[in-house]
Amino acid sequence: MRTLTPALRGDVITGIAVTLVGAVYYIATFWIQETKNIVTPATFPAIVGIALIVLGLFLVGQALYRSRKLAEVVPSGTTSAGRASASGGAGADASEGVVGVESAGVVLDAPEEPKSKQVVLQFALFFIYLGILIPVGFLLSTAAFLMTMTSIYAPHRWVRNLIFSVLFSVIIYVAFVYGLAVYLPVGILG
Repeated sequence: MRTLTPALRGDVITGIAVTLVGAVYYIATFWIQETKNIVTPATFPAIVGIALIVLGLFLVGQALYRSRKLAEVVPSGTTSAGRASASGGAGADASEGVVGVESAGVVLDAPEEPKSKQVVLQFALFFIYLGILIPVGFLLSTAAFLMTMTSIYAPHRWVRNLIFSVLFSVIIYVAFVYGLAVYLPVGILG
């Protein structure tokens, strides 16, 4: 039986937790009072519950798949230096991203830790967005929020960020207002 790295084990645990939350959320929709409309009050929560179940199962499957691929690339009990020298260096390319192998498991490069100032800025932007959502309106505040958030990660791609922000805001607005008959704040545009 293969052992999972701590990161993959965390993905499996998170995936199982998300799947369970989604299942409980979906089951809870059965207690929502039905109406005669096509889109009932339970429709959106049911969609969210099903999406959580699917995404949780996807996360578990992806972690197990990556674990199997790592086991194929780096067989247990071998070291990357020993394998590279035994195979004439050909095995080194197959284990790209693997720093070293020890008897306890595979050691991978850790992703870069988020900068604490960046995390604080994102939370501050989110609370500002919540504060201006009703007075400014959904379309403008969501587009501005998304533009700011995407610009944090890719400041040099401002045109792409702007197009994404505006299109996403308009699509969500149209889907809610015209598709689900859920009215969002219009703010200064109304």
